[in-house]
Amino acid sequence: MNITEEILLEAEKRALDVPPLNGSILGEPAKIIGAIGEVLFEKFIKANGLTVRKEEGEQERYNHDFVVDEKFKVEVKTKDRSTPPKGYYDCSVFNTSLKNQKPDYFYFISLLKKKDVLVEAKFTEGFMLGATDLLTLYRKGDSWKKGEVDARNGKVIQGDCQQIEIYNLIGNEEFINILKGENHGTDR
Repeated sequence: MNITEEILLEAEKRALDVPPLNGSILGEPAKIIGAIGEVLFEKFIKANGLTVRKEEGEQERYNHDFVVDEKFKVEVKTKDRSTPPKGYYDCSVFNTSLKNQKPDYFYFISLLKKKDVLVEAKFTEGFMLGATDLLTLYRKGDSWKKGEVDARNGKVIQGDCQQIEIYNLIGNEEFINILKGENHGTDR
């Protein structure tokens, strides 16, 4: 999905309303990354004929970002990347988030970033990767501790987390069908 000027402006506005992110690895830039992901998710859900409501309640907003069709709680996780994502790339949920967040689904988005560009114009494309429920995150994912090295790619793990590879996510078409009640999901 292209990241337009309209999307960036809306994301910048939202990022201003986000309180300081305690424990965030990226710090302040995480606010704009997360806000862009949220705007993209809303557009994606609405384009598929569903309603989406941003969670505003004090307690609820720490558990999940959105309620889709007044039924499903969804937490959006957005990551920036310097290359387009591949199926074997990981999607992460940090354990600090898992202590509080118990949505029906985690939905993952990757933003393609360009180097040496101002933050506002850094991201040009968003990849809508797919979703997972909590059970599948643990069943199909890997648990990591901060400082461990993933031998597959040499990456040092930045914090205790659960990771799942993109190809283990519920694809977009299946996710939309689940949300519409047309599919209850398959045994992944």
